[in-house]
Amino acid sequence: MHASDSWYYKGETFFNDYPYWRMAGFMKTYYLLQFSYWLQQFLVLVLRLEKPRKDFQELVAHHIVTLWLIGWSYLINLTPIGNAVFITMDISDIFLSYAKVFNYLKMEMIGNIVFGIFVLVWTYMRHYLNLYILYSVYYDFDLIPQWARRWSPEEGVWMVSWMRWQIFGPLFLLQLLNVFWYFLILRIGYRALTKKELADERSDDEDDDEEDNEKED
Repeated sequence: MHASDSWYYKGETFFNDYPYWRMAGFMKTYYLLQFSYWLQQFLVLVLRLEKPRKDFQELVAHHIVTLWLIGWSYLINLTPIGNAVFITMDISDIFLSYAKVFNYLKMEMIGNIVFGIFVLVWTYMRHYLNLYILYSVYYDFDLIPQWARRWSPEEGVWMVSWMRWQIFGPLFLLQLLNVFWYFLILRIGYRALTKKELADERSDDEDDDEEDNEKED
């Protein structure tokens, strides 16, 4: 994104040079790897290759919306906005992973600090910036060149008027899912402050599984 015109989250650049036919090789690779990763995650969920977590349904919905957004933005040559969304998701996930690692290693103080940073990063990336992207879709969509505001797949343009809502709708659903997880994150943070316990509520307690196995024996 740093090498593109949309740095730093210049919403008008998502649309004013549409269609975005040209993609740098590394960007195309990044886009296809994102689609491949989320497709793999979706298959792991629906095939029950891992034990479902408490937010199983929300995860399935998230992966469906994500695959739709990646595939559709790639198809209709609207990749700058897709890249902007990728960044908001990927950066916050890095801090989540670090917080989990320190928690698993029983390094509570460092884990709590990293978790606090994660909450701030998540708030900024997944809510402030994503709400700005939604704002841009609503208000900057009209910056699309007049000649490209038609449905002509053979020419690589798809931006008829109702496409504004086809872009806005899935992004809004993604934001609702992020709000759901934000609530869980804040609840985990509250417990960490009051009960000195930092644990992922979405995962079933492994001790419960062990107790169940002992009862069966």
